[in-house]
Amino acid sequence: SSNNIPANKPVVMFCGDRTNDAIDLAQATIGVHINEGTDVAQSAADVVLLRPRLSGILTAINISRKSIHRIVFNFGWSFVYNVFAILLAAGAFVRARIPPEYAGLGELVSVLPVIAAGVLLWWAKI
Repeated sequence: SSNNIPANKPVVMFCGDRTNDAIDLAQATIGVHINEGTDVAQSAADVVLLRPRLSGILTAINISRKSIHRIVFNFGWSFVYNVFAILLAAGAFVRARIPPEYAGLGELVSVLPVIAAGVLLWWAKI
């Protein structure tokens, strides 16, 4: 699987569309299948292009990069927010108190930016 790539192993992207490409698609680091082929090759691939154009590979790479940037943003936001929330809940800020009925809103405040960052991928220039 592509998650267990050693650091010194080169990344190989293979694009195929026929049954005889299924083995190569499975062995490549990233297997790209053009959807006009067979189900065997499609199930062996990591990425399936719905349109038979190789420009879809560039689009898939751009979507991957944008998604990774969003994931990093989400982890950063969650880390900062949760550190602050844990300190607040533990009483580290003596003068700052939140009434219990408003504490539930804290969950909403932590989730909304993550959802917004995901929705913004719809308008990302790819």
